[in-house]
Amino acid sequence: MPLFANADPNFVTGMLSKLKFEVFQPNDYIIREGTVGKKMYFIQHGVASVITKFNKELKLTDGSYFG
Repeated sequence: MPLFANADPNFVTGMLSKLKFEVFQPNDYIIREGTVGKKMYFIQHGVASVITKFNKELKLTDGSYFG
């Protein structure tokens, strides 16, 4: 993953050991605007929609991350 291409291998290994797999169904909310987030999400497979405050829809797909 390009995000961690130059990261120390020990850091990456430590982070990978903390990852938890989650599955979301269509129309599930992952996080709402204004909520304090404590997680980072990596989209392994699928599509997540981001609805902006101006009601514009952006799509995040495989390999995208946020949080």
